[in-house]
Amino acid sequence: MKPAVAVLACLLALPATAGTVKGKVPIADEKQAEHTVIYIEQVPESSFPPAPATPVKLSQKGARFSPAVLPVLKGSTVDLTNDDFVTHSVFSRSKVKTFDLGLYGKGQPKLMKFEQAGPVEVFCAIHPRMSGVILVLQNPFFTKPAADGSFTLPHVPAGAWKLRVYRPGLVQEPVAVKVPAKGTVQLEP
Repeated sequence: MKPAVAVLACLLALPATAGTVKGKVPIADEKQAEHTVIYIEQVPESSFPPAPATPVKLSQKGARFSPAVLPVLKGSTVDLTNDDFVTHSVFSRSKVKTFDLGLYGKGQPKLMKFEQAGPVEVFCAIHPRMSGVILVLQNPFFTKPAADGSFTLPHVPAGAWKLRVYRPGLVQEPVAVKVPAKGTVQLEP
């Protein structure tokens, strides 16, 4: 399927009555923004298309995972192919998904499907400072904030939902949000 056709198919699969959620979350700096994800907690699965067939990339370069926190839709495949000039040994002991890819060098393809929602902490057995999170979410209504904490979540189905902010180590109650059938709801910080 051509990219333009795939995008059109996804747009047609989005809910007919949907609004936009805008807001701002407290962010200390650009690094903290990279580690933050804003998402709608739970919506009926009939309200959105299935996970994309194209894998989502979690890069390994400079002995770092990039992005540091990768949000994906449940059922997505993540490409963990090594982009670095050094060997890595990526693994996770998370309840959501436990795996050990063993030693592998640059360019060796490693694809993994994530079918259960929740955070999956990933590490490298060779490089102890190398860590990241694959945040597997129930629905596609998620985004990462800008460096100033501002965010926009488009195409959210109309209804009353709970908005969450994920950041490793952050414990925060969800915020109730009522999304209009058309238009934008602005959340106050």
